[in-house]
Amino acid sequence: MTLDRAFQIASRLLALVGLLSLILTNEFSYLFGFTAIAAVAASFFFVLTGIPFRFDRRIWTGLNLAALLFLVVDTFFFSQSLLRASTYFVVFLTINKLFNLRTPQDHSQLYLISFLQLLAASTYTIDVTFIISFILYLLTATWALLLHHLTTEAAREAAPASARPSERTLPGLTWPFFFSTNGIAFLALGCTLFLFILIPRVGLGFFHRSQSNLIRMSGFSEEVDLGAIGAVKRDSTIVMRVQPSRPLPEAEGVYWRGMVFDSYDGRSWRNSFGFGRLISSEGTGVFNLGYRQHPERTITQEVILEPLDTAVLFSAPFAIQINGRFNALRVNAMDALSLPSAPATRTDYIVTSMLPLLTRPDAEARTLSYSLSVARPYLQMPEGSDRIARLAREILEQSPSAVTVGQKIGAIEKYLKTNYRYTLDVKPTSSGMPIEDFLFGQKAGFCEHYATAMTLLLRSLGIPARFVTGFLPGEWNEFGKYYTVRQSNAHAWVEVWFPESGWIPFDPTPPAPPENTTTVLGFLARSMDSFQWRWNRYVIYYSIRDQISLAKEVKDDTMKLRFEFTGLISQIFIVVQGVFFSMIVLPLTNAVLHHPVITLTIGLLICIVSFSMARRLKRFAKSFSFRWPGRTRRARTVPFYFQMLDLLRAKGFSKPDTLTPQEFIQKILAPPSPLRPAAAELTGLYYRVRFADVPLSDREQQRVVELLQSMKSATPSMT
Repeated sequence: MTLDRAFQIASRLLALVGLLSLILTNEFSYLFGFTAIAAVAASFFFVLTGIPFRFDRRIWTGLNLAALLFLVVDTFFFSQSLLRASTYFVVFLTINKLFNLRTPQDHSQLYLISFLQLLAASTYTIDVTFIISFILYLLTATWALLLHHLTTEAAREAAPASARPSERTLPGLTWPFFFSTNGIAFLALGCTLFLFILIPRVGLGFFHRSQSNLIRMSGFSEEVDLGAIGAVKRDSTIVMRVQPSRPLPEAEGVYWRGMVFDSYDGRSWRNSFGFGRLISSEGTGVFNLGYRQHPERTITQEVILEPLDTAVLFSAPFAIQINGRFNALRVNAMDALSLPSAPATRTDYIVTSMLPLLTRPDAEARTLSYSLSVARPYLQMPEGSDRIARLAREILEQSPSAVTVGQKIGAIEKYLKTNYRYTLDVKPTSSGMPIEDFLFGQKAGFCEHYATAMTLLLRSLGIPARFVTGFLPGEWNEFGKYYTVRQSNAHAWVEVWFPESGWIPFDPTPPAPPENTTTVLGFLARSMDSFQWRWNRYVIYYSIRDQISLAKEVKDDTMKLRFEFTGLISQIFIVVQGVFFSMIVLPLTNAVLHHPVITLTIGLLICIVSFSMARRLKRFAKSFSFRWPGRTRRARTVPFYFQMLDLLRAKGFSKPDTLTPQEFIQKILAPPSPLRPAAAELTGLYYRVRFADVPLSDREQQRVVELLQSMKSATPSMT
């Protein structure tokens, strides 16, 4: 493959990855994706076949003006979004450049445009699929920039008589080159990850969109028609993921609490308290709701809530503290939580709840006294409820052992669970009284019918109760240790007031048939969803709180590892010490004490070994002489200079260590010494060989032999 062709292919691959990052966001139509991919494929076709393709420059100018005009019109009239209109314009610029890549500058502009596509994709989605586009872009960009550099350098160095850059084969494309290039890309990815951990995210980016596709929910507004929740229970769309500090106690029936309703008019429930008062954060997004805390009953949940068309926040009952990235929070008189407005993106928050507990005095009380402020809103009954009141009394007559208030509530709950059938296929009622039709007609329904019926039955007995909507715990993900909550988990239940215990939840709905989640597909789905959870939690919503937590975990794990390692070394030392004493010291001691011959033999052996070692050490000390490594190396490099020093030392001229070779010639061998000329010439050759690293020629080597011979034949009297 020629260098130019590889360069052209790499540039188009980079443009293709940029377009794919936009298509994978699922924010654009199939026509948009097909057109963009077809344009890139056509560009590849012309490069691989070598067929020239060029439009007249005036045609491209007209298309550019039309695209710019469409950008303005789309921004104000069609999509009414500057981001989406700009994305269309950037895609047009990509197609334009793909068919006009003539100079290295054109390729550089294409790289910039492809990066803008990747940046736009990051604003359209925060899904885990974006990491695939990012890694592909990183690898492709590394190769494209490398080939861009090689092509540019080849064009600069190409001589007129040499081959043109387009005719040169790709240099150095070997497996080590391939792996080292991709290694650089992954090293850059690792550095990016390190910086991401070091510098936490403080938001969702400068180009964050203000609009999103909200998941439509029913049952979480101020007024809910009976049957609204049943419409969403067939939808498996994920609503939120909740990671609790400990698994939920199934026996206590803890659900994710949302909206609470107090008033029923025979067809719909209404929240007469509204969304409540607005409270501000106490700093760093912490909201304390002012309830007493019982550590043994508290549970912390980390919630990632998908963008819903409701502002309600969900938690285990009852929330006592919330930590989130919002400045205000609404809390009404029934402890329902909500934001000032429905967020357009995922919402991440941590909530601490105090689980309800029915105290023994309340459970054993035969009668309970309520204040008027509590009893009035939660004892309201719709008109024409006499038949419901008679049914409540009949249920208690059939349960003569139900004498306490708690037992009466349990009797009502049991009656509904055992005498009615759960189904989502409820026939519409013609009487206009859906609960009466459920209790006395069809005797089949879903959670809303059961919860409404129990609430009205308890109220007819003078027991304050209210209607609650939220979600079942959902599907437990064993990989991520969290619950996946879907729309099909939407649920309704009842809360009953006790003077000492407060509001206690009851669920009269029979359990639905369990879903089969042990299949291979279910296993794979949970593992992929766990990866999605970690992407959202530790990438999208990574914060300073996570940075502090990570640093603390690293510190704790390091200390734990150090203590475990120290303990392991101590145990090994103790075991080795025990083995040494039990197998060597003790038997040897017993042998010495009880066998004198063995004692004398051991002593004699010790003396012989000590004498032999002393002789070897003495011989080694005599033969040992210290030499500087540098001197030994230099002596091998320039032996003639040290031969000269040996000759001068024999004639009474020793070189002091404090003098350089040149100073030695000038001070010691002063004129008129006949040894000076030969010594000066040898010293000059020594300097050249030693410091200039210039070897002696054959003639110079002969000259060195002659100079040494003349110095050797000189007599001391000559000096």
